[in-house]
Amino acid sequence: MDQVIWIEILSRHRDVATRHRCVGPEVRIGRGYDNDVVVDDPFVAVHHLRLFRDDAGRLVAEDLGSAGGLFLDRDKHRQARIVIDGDLPIRIGHTALRVREATHPVPRERAGRLEGRAGTIALDAVLAAAILGLQTLSVWVGDVDEPRVSRYVQSLLGFGAMVVAWVALWAILSRIFAGQARLERTLLIALAGLLAYLVYNEFEQFAAFALTWRGPAAYDYVVLWSILAATCFLHLRSIGPSGLKLKAGLVVGLLGVVIAAQTLTQFELRAEYGQQSYPRRLLPPALRLAPVQDENVFFAEVERLKSKLDSDRSTEPNEDSGR
Repeated sequence: MDQVIWIEILSRHRDVATRHRCVGPEVRIGRGYDNDVVVDDPFVAVHHLRLFRDDAGRLVAEDLGSAGGLFLDRDKHRQARIVIDGDLPIRIGHTALRVREATHPVPRERAGRLEGRAGTIALDAVLAAAILGLQTLSVWVGDVDEPRVSRYVQSLLGFGAMVVAWVALWAILSRIFAGQARLERTLLIALAGLLAYLVYNEFEQFAAFALTWRGPAAYDYVVLWSILAATCFLHLRSIGPSGLKLKAGLVVGLLGVVIAAQTLTQFELRAEYGQQSYPRRLLPPALRLAPVQDENVFFAEVERLKSKLDSDRSTEPNEDSGR
């Protein structure tokens, strides 16, 4: 008795586009109408492929002498025959096929889509609330003038517009290359990246003002670009899990170039204009944790610098004497 063979024609995203049930000692696949499975692909021969069982009972795909050839998934090496395993697709022309027997095991059903989306939406809401709370607190702590509601509104609207634009861009790219917008997941990645940046930004501002730590503020651009690169990589991973090493290498390479370029710019600016002032925002005096310098120590340092300046001036060559 002939066993049932299922032929699945896959989309470019490797989703099942159509499925054909075939019964017989062998199955013929091609563009001609006398085949068991007709493939509408101009790069497929009229009689391109046949499936049969070898002496060991294995399913074998055999090229019938086509010009386009037979390949295993995305491999570029043409093959005359391929033993079918039911998992890896085969490719003829520009069409990917997957061959499975009726007894091929399938995974258990997934949880309802609405349940999975509900969890992602809940995480999105938590991250959005954390961002709104952190940004509102930041504006309130740094507000040294009369309180104005417009400051809070403008700050929150600015972040909202940035997130909407970012998510829309990646959702469109996901729709183009993966066939699905995956809006909830895209929003989750964007909010996580923004929250990480805001947390570090508050930390480095607090460290500069309260502890007089220069390092976190001096190299904040390294952290900013690293967070941006990690966010982009997660977006690329969400679009498609294939080629992750290539994607990671590309992101890390661009990250290194950008950081190196900005480091060079920072070095040149410091050489030209001197040490910059790191605290970029005033905070309440109660947050100042570094010990206050005694005034005698301060004026002693001023006198030391004054003496050094007078000494340097006295040792400069007299321009008039050289004339």
